[in-house]
Amino acid sequence: MSSRLAAWLLRVHPGEWPRFALAFVYFFFLLGGYFMLRPIRGLVASNFSELLHLLYTATFLTMLAIVPVFGFLVARFRRGVFVPLSYLFFIVQLVAFAWAFSGGPAPQPVQLVFYVWLSVFNLFVVSVFWSFMADIFAPGQAQRLFPSIMAGGSIGAILGPLATAKTVGVIGVSGVMVMATACLLVATGLAIALGRRERRRTAGSGEALIGGSVWEGAREVFRSPYLLLICLMMLTHNMTSTFLYNGLAVLVNEAGMDQVERTVFFSYVDLVVQVLAFTFQFILTSRLLSWLGMPKTAILPPLVLAAGFTLLGSSLGLVLFAAVQVAQRAMNYGLLGPVKEMLFTVVDRETKYKSKNFIDTVVYRGSDVAASWVFKGWMTLGLGLQQAALFYLPIMAAWGFGVWKLGRRYEALRDASGSTPKAG
Repeated sequence: MSSRLAAWLLRVHPGEWPRFALAFVYFFFLLGGYFMLRPIRGLVASNFSELLHLLYTATFLTMLAIVPVFGFLVARFRRGVFVPLSYLFFIVQLVAFAWAFSGGPAPQPVQLVFYVWLSVFNLFVVSVFWSFMADIFAPGQAQRLFPSIMAGGSIGAILGPLATAKTVGVIGVSGVMVMATACLLVATGLAIALGRRERRRTAGSGEALIGGSVWEGAREVFRSPYLLLICLMMLTHNMTSTFLYNGLAVLVNEAGMDQVERTVFFSYVDLVVQVLAFTFQFILTSRLLSWLGMPKTAILPPLVLAAGFTLLGSSLGLVLFAAVQVAQRAMNYGLLGPVKEMLFTVVDRETKYKSKNFIDTVVYRGSDVAASWVFKGWMTLGLGLQQAALFYLPIMAAWGFGVWKLGRRYEALRDASGSTPKAG
């Protein structure tokens, strides 16, 4: 690929290549490591599908316990300290899980704790990554570069589940965890390298202590109409995605697959998702944002999924249900994900780290808890997945309305970004 073609595809301007390349490879290893582990979580979910609402609740409570600790680190340490420290914290725990899963199937309590741990790990480390990106790229750069940086993650997310599918039968779950640990160590090293480069580029101005209260980020969320709209977007999206995730776990459990077959099935679902997401990120998303603007681009996922849920309401099967979930996740990673991260480029640094982390963890998993209990309620009432699907159409209508308003507010803040960015 010539440098001119690469610049056209990735929309990288001269002088941006070193930062872009480090961020691209950093996200590749971060998501590559996570997506090696994700099929194992899918295996646990299908083994204990009747407990998913309790696992979501446990994840949410764990998030509540971790957020003030992260807020303390952000307020007291520079970015070059708290970013790698956060990753190393999880790497040590993953090594312990690799040991616990060695020698055969892990005990049920260990499997359940791993499910909660990976759900926390995923949101936390990815939130830290994108807070970092929003801190070092301006809004105009983010619109061009964030989809391509996310494509680096998608390449990792394509190779990660593929590596798990090809090796889990030989090296076992514990071996997969060791491979993931190696990827996360590389990602941590790249985070350190990128942080050092940014300190040199900005003469240390971007490394100033953020300071403030541990809970200031959470308070700002409830004071800011802009951040509340982001919360609404996440709540309505998660209501949709949790229904699809739980429903697929139920259908896989009913299909009678064994443990290896389930792991391989979820690996290939992840693979298809990431191939589609990569296509969005590498080619479509930044151009859709340029052609349509933020409001029209952000409203595409709820419109497409409303059509998919209408189809599920009239017909249901494992393949069709998996196809709708694949579409939802592909748009989440390929379109909604870059859009969400761009929304934080027009706010101040405290909001980028503290409020964003609160939204990405507590609000995100809180909405998961609500969605999982709603799903449990449908099943308890005896409603089938086909009947329940139609009840989610009003949720997607609220999603579409909220992101339209959010997109317009973002464009107003972006156009006024000559002044100090604010969250409101």
